[in-house]
Amino acid sequence: MPVVTSTIGHACPCSQGEHLKNHTKRFVVPAILAALTVGSFGISSASAKSASPKAAAKSCPAAPDAALDAKYGKGAGALEQALACGEAKPLKATGKPVIIGIMNPEGDPAGSFPEYTVMAQAAVDYINKELGGVGADYKAGKPGRPIKLEVCKMAINPADSQKCANELAAKKPLVVYSTLNFFGNHFSILNNAKVPVVVGTPISPADFTTKGVYAIGGGGGCLGVHTGLIEFATNDVLKYKANTKVGVPWANTPPGVFCYHDLEKKPLNVLNGSNGKNTSKVAGKMPGMTHIGVPIKPGSADVTADAQKVLEFKPDVMVYSAQGADCWTFVNSLLKLGWTPATPLVLSGACIDLTTMRALGDKIKGVYTVGAASILDPDALKDPQQQREARLYNSKGKKYAKDKTSLEKGFGTQGFTGVMAVWQMANQLGTKLTGPALTKFIEATNGFHTFASTGLACKKAVAPYVAVCNSTVSASRWTGKALKEVKANFSGLGLIAGTDLDFGK
Repeated sequence: MPVVTSTIGHACPCSQGEHLKNHTKRFVVPAILAALTVGSFGISSASAKSASPKAAAKSCPAAPDAALDAKYGKGAGALEQALACGEAKPLKATGKPVIIGIMNPEGDPAGSFPEYTVMAQAAVDYINKELGGVGADYKAGKPGRPIKLEVCKMAINPADSQKCANELAAKKPLVVYSTLNFFGNHFSILNNAKVPVVVGTPISPADFTTKGVYAIGGGGGCLGVHTGLIEFATNDVLKYKANTKVGVPWANTPPGVFCYHDLEKKPLNVLNGSNGKNTSKVAGKMPGMTHIGVPIKPGSADVTADAQKVLEFKPDVMVYSAQGADCWTFVNSLLKLGWTPATPLVLSGACIDLTTMRALGDKIKGVYTVGAASILDPDALKDPQQQREARLYNSKGKKYAKDKTSLEKGFGTQGFTGVMAVWQMANQLGTKLTGPALTKFIEATNGFHTFASTGLACKKAVAPYVAVCNSTVSASRWTGKALKEVKANFSGLGLIAGTDLDFGK
């Protein structure tokens, strides 16, 4: 049975990345894919014309509004009906639970992302206590079944990956949500047990290239985020200027090697003309541009020596994607060495930690982030529909999260929106819900509207990245107090059009 991956919002821990499943069927990725974290959003009432996205719903629509599907993607009307009914009169789920498994790295110094499960559980609580669970009849006011989240915490090693897969398979879940996994050895175990799998943050080659795996998160993991980092840094920051320098510190992990070589170094070589095998429209656009890659060991207490190597290169721009704590260890090392944002720094959405960023304040004013659209500051979003669902994320996330700091972390947003996306698809199936039926539904998605995200389009995956359903990203700028969106819904996939995979060996 297929596995589903979700990249709702950011980049790999190698540098949290994202997905791709929308283009010509070739060994390359030429165009942009519709994704699942930044884009279309529901509205606050049943009418697309009269709705006020900022207002809470006061009535429960008797049926989904087909006009919303036409405007915002398939499933938008059904989602808005559920959201509006939940706001007008919360509906508590009852009956036998629908089990969703989640395997997530926690407690490992090499990488720990507890916010992923904290916010996934917050989404489950919101669904169960207000949205009627899975299969609710909103017109009749009849609730559906509750979701039960079965969590398997794993260390970042192959043995734990397999252990979690076996433990969750034994619980006979509807689906397993794989957050971040460096190894991919869990896929066959779950598929053999006929359990579909969704991936929230694809980071390893297996996440991108395994048939029957579905990366449903916005931003497409490393694939979307890393190519998006390079696209934004070279196009929007450097304006494709020749003879410039790009500094690329990167997370020295197994997936980090692939993400750097295939999705950062390779597109940079396309741009400077040194990668001859490609069909990119911007090949050779930056003659004389040079770049340096500096591997950084995750979990290091001090990376001043690594930061020094990057600065000695005298880059015109730097890009970095890693787990949140590692991002700020690097930034603090830069600050200690006298760096200021006058030399632009572009971070992946995985680095977002508003508590840390507020503490640094103006010291990092002007730093950019690239990933799924940041839903943490609804007012910063340009699309009123994004604002609507982003407001719900913040209000419901704050209400149900057991750890309030998780709400404001990049992987926290991914945990919440990923579960919401799975629930949406399960809810659409209603009484026909089974693992095989959910798999078939996911495979057929093409512009499916997801909560606080852009459209899911697994049907249009392109070889060799056959597992990627979503790769659209957005860029935001830190004002000293908040992140403000500066560029919405773009992709860097065109940079690697016509190229071969580079595993960095």
